[in-house]
Amino acid sequence: MLHIIPNDLPTLTKGERSVLNKIKNLYKTQQSDAYLYIQPKIKNLIPDFILIDCLRGVSILEVKDWSIDYLASWTRLEIKNINGEKLDNPVFKAGQYYKSLEGLFSMDDRLYNTQGELDVKLSSFAILPHLKRATFEENRLADVFNQKPAHYLLSEDFNSLEISDLFSEIKPLSPMYLKMLRAIIFPEIQILSTSENHTQELIAALDAEQERFAKNISYGHYMVTGVPGSGKTVMLLARAIHLIRENPDWKIRVLTYNRSLATKLEQKVKSLAENLSFLDIHIENIEISTFHKFALDIAHVSVPKLSGDEQQKWWDYDLPSLSLQKAKPKYDAILIDEYQDFLDDWIRLAIQSCKTFKTIDSKKEEKNSINLFLAGDRLQGLYRSTDTPWTEIDPILDMRGRSKLLKKAYRSANEHIDLALQFLSVDEKLKAEVEKFYCPMKEIEYENSVENGIEMIEGELEEVAIKIEELIYKAGYNPNEIMVLCKDWQRANTFIQTLPKVLQAKAESLNKKASTEHKIIVTTYQSAKGLEAPIVFLLDTDRFISTSVKEEALKYRKTMYVGITRASEQLYIHAENFHQESYAQEMKVLLQQTVPVQ
Repeated sequence: MLHIIPNDLPTLTKGERSVLNKIKNLYKTQQSDAYLYIQPKIKNLIPDFILIDCLRGVSILEVKDWSIDYLASWTRLEIKNINGEKLDNPVFKAGQYYKSLEGLFSMDDRLYNTQGELDVKLSSFAILPHLKRATFEENRLADVFNQKPAHYLLSEDFNSLEISDLFSEIKPLSPMYLKMLRAIIFPEIQILSTSENHTQELIAALDAEQERFAKNISYGHYMVTGVPGSGKTVMLLARAIHLIRENPDWKIRVLTYNRSLATKLEQKVKSLAENLSFLDIHIENIEISTFHKFALDIAHVSVPKLSGDEQQKWWDYDLPSLSLQKAKPKYDAILIDEYQDFLDDWIRLAIQSCKTFKTIDSKKEEKNSINLFLAGDRLQGLYRSTDTPWTEIDPILDMRGRSKLLKKAYRSANEHIDLALQFLSVDEKLKAEVEKFYCPMKEIEYENSVENGIEMIEGELEEVAIKIEELIYKAGYNPNEIMVLCKDWQRANTFIQTLPKVLQAKAESLNKKASTEHKIIVTTYQSAKGLEAPIVFLLDTDRFISTSVKEEALKYRKTMYVGITRASEQLYIHAENFHQESYAQEMKVLLQQTVPVQ
């Protein structure tokens, strides 16, 4: 199956479009995976196509519409056309693409075989579909076009083209190698593992559909939602990187609800920046912050000395209102992670801060558009009690044809999502949401399948501390691969004091501004949104008890759903008592009834 990314480009020349259509037709009957990238960037070079075929290898294609009448003179480096313009010799250019991609692959040790040779077969072609062989030979163009490692295909070659003709050397790629090569060429699509404890290194990348959506060539507003661990945040960052690659001078703002997630996104962008250093991308033009910092920057007001509910009201309602009075269209694009917790005025502020551009709709009418990207999971919404239609927030947000549901979980394990959705579905309202906005659980796909990935711990906090000691000193986990979720920050500090002295120095509360890069992360259930770890402990689940206040009950149930879905390997559910009526008891009963997802 041929995956084309992006779907199409209106700027393709006639010759480039004819090559695209030819490749589409050639791959119509092929069932195995192949990826065709249209005008991707490699460093500062932009070939017309890169073709990655699991049965054959990697091929770079440069297309020129030229006929002999268009050419005035030629050398091995340069072609002069009849208008006097100097152009690169396309075979020389194809050779540059080859060397650039070869250099990129050579920097990754995983691509070498046991003999120390690069274990990827790379091909590069200049395709000239309008240049006939007789004319080519008559003008002795072979003298300047014979330039290995690149090759050329003329009109007769193109007319009789077969897939194998696009590869000078052929070597099949395993599924792992296919993902690896895509992630090396396009590091922004990588789904980085948080664990350093795997016996073998696993490569994960956005699938073709996700990558195509993130890199959709048309600008405008989009929304992606999906199950936990389905790559929503990776898609958001891939979209940001794609936009800044296409538009180096753009100003892009990434917003999220809590500080811990903003910090995590900053770290991911820094990591991407290291991987993307060879591309000279203007990462500094991507600014990441919480919504409240964003609003404060716009309002330019002092934070009043308030407390309790009054303080929260000021941050959530008064500050956005003040900011809306002063907001100007400053950003070329705004991307929001965990959009489900953004109140209506927060979304309006983001819209007002976006620069508008003109587009033509299906009725041939001109309209304003903005670059706004929303990523989240509506089932994790803890703070937004209303469900206002998008067009009522602003008519510009017509989501028809601009939203995507992700049903494949890459990080969250099958057992964890299965328990989380069943736990939500205990409440009839949330059950209806699961079925309406997501899908039956049997439709969810899993990249990460675990067995016996959930364990109960009954007793005092010391029992959790003992288990963490075992994981670090016996199982070999690093402290930063462990996350502990608590009901509030006071309980988080209490838990840290419960740890042995040597481990207290290796644990850090996310409520503090100290670095948690190499430490056990201790945070609250609410602040865990968007975070992940191989090992996650849910503390005091018996302190969550169903309440008669419906809105509060829904919030607490969604809070636990967030916690259950943070682990990629092992989830530990702690309670002092699993026998009394509480969320702890509910989850234990569900686990006893559940047949693990296959």
